[in-house]
Amino acid sequence: MNRTLLVLATWACAVSVQAQDASALLARMSEHARTFDSVRATYTSLLIDKANDMEMTQEGTIEIEGDKYHLDLGDYVVISDGESVWTYERSINECYVDDAEELAEDGMDPSKLFTIWEDDFRTELRGEQTLGSEQVTVVHLYPNDAQDKSYHTIQLFIDEASLELVRAVVKGREGTDVQYDVHTFEPNAVVNAGRFSFKPASYPGVDIIDNRL
Repeated sequence: MNRTLLVLATWACAVSVQAQDASALLARMSEHARTFDSVRATYTSLLIDKANDMEMTQEGTIEIEGDKYHLDLGDYVVISDGESVWTYERSINECYVDDAEELAEDGMDPSKLFTIWEDDFRTELRGEQTLGSEQVTVVHLYPNDAQDKSYHTIQLFIDEASLELVRAVVKGREGTDVQYDVHTFEPNAVVNAGRFSFKPASYPGVDIIDNRL
């Protein structure tokens, strides 16, 4: 698997009335999201590999402006200007360059982290649930082209009052699930446009591996 896909991957209706209710809620969230020029968020991801009985927790920070993003995962930094994606691995000072559109076709597009439901999914409303001290609404997304995806379901946990995503769980086909818990969410954050491109001069001796055709 392409290194960037691997990083981003670890970086995902019962009845017609339920589908309509889920679609209406997600439409409200999309309308709300369109009022943002940019977003900055922090989160924790929990990878659960059932086959190998392994768990891995990772802290992340993401800044999004349109189709551009800067994703800091600690060991990796993933940057996109909307056309190219740079994945920098700190421990070995290497950077992989990929075509953003090709990665998006594989379902790996962090710029859509908070609007992922706008892609080609069937939706299902699963009711309310208590998450910590919060009451959230649960919606499941099922990709229409499931055979082309590495996951079969994305579970969304939504705060209806703020119309914000609290948690997302990507259920993998091979027994590996990734849970994302959003800690802070800052709409219309002031972001530095320079963070959406990779500058080799800032990484002396970096080895750049260009996977673009």
